[in-house]
Amino acid sequence: MKLYLSITIIVMLGLLTGCASSSAINDFFGIEMPPSEVNYFKIIGYTESSGISYQSTKNMNPDINAWAGLEGTNIRIKITNNTDEPLGINYNSDQYLLVNKDGKEFILNKGDRVDYNNLNPIEPNSSIELVLELPKDYWSRVGVKQNPDYMKDFTREQNTLTFEKEKIKDIQIKFGYTKTIILKPVTETKK
Repeated sequence: MKLYLSITIIVMLGLLTGCASSSAINDFFGIEMPPSEVNYFKIIGYTESSGISYQSTKNMNPDINAWAGLEGTNIRIKITNNTDEPLGINYNSDQYLLVNKDGKEFILNKGDRVDYNNLNPIEPNSSIELVLELPKDYWSRVGVKQNPDYMKDFTREQNTLTFEKEKIKDIQIKFGYTKTIILKPVTETKK
C-alpha cells in the first residue's frame, strides 16, 4: 500500500511540474519496464483530481514514464525523465510501436530526423513531447476498405479516419536496446 501511494504521488508531481500541453494527453499511461513484465503492469484508475494509480513490480521504474493522447491520425506522447541521469534518444535506434488487440504491430513515424535528434537527451527532471504519425499502410492493414472516390480527394486535412482507442492493446517506446516504456489504455474512474 505504501508503494502504491508513493507511485501515485510521484506521478502526480510529475504531472504538476511538467510542461503543459496544448491538449489533454491522458488516453494511455506507462512506465519503464522489462517487456517480459508487461502483464504485471495494471492501470487501476484515473481521475482528473487524484491522477493515475497503477500496479507495478520492483523491476519497473516509474521515474521514467509517458502519457499518450490520440489526436485523429496522430499520437501525442509526453515522455518524462524524473531520474538523476539524462535519457538518451536516437532516431536510428528508437522505435515507437502501436500494438492492436489482434497482436498486429505498427511502427509509428517519428517525423524529421534532425528535429527528433535535437531533443536528445531528455535531461533529468524534464520531459519532451512528440507527435507521431500512423504508418501509411495502417488503414489497409487493419482491414478498413476505402472507396476510390474517397481516395481521389484524399489529403491529411480531409482524412476523417481516426484511431479507435478500444482496439489498441498498448503503445511501446523502445529507446535503442536499453529501455522500454509500455503504455496501456487509461479509463477514467468515476468518483
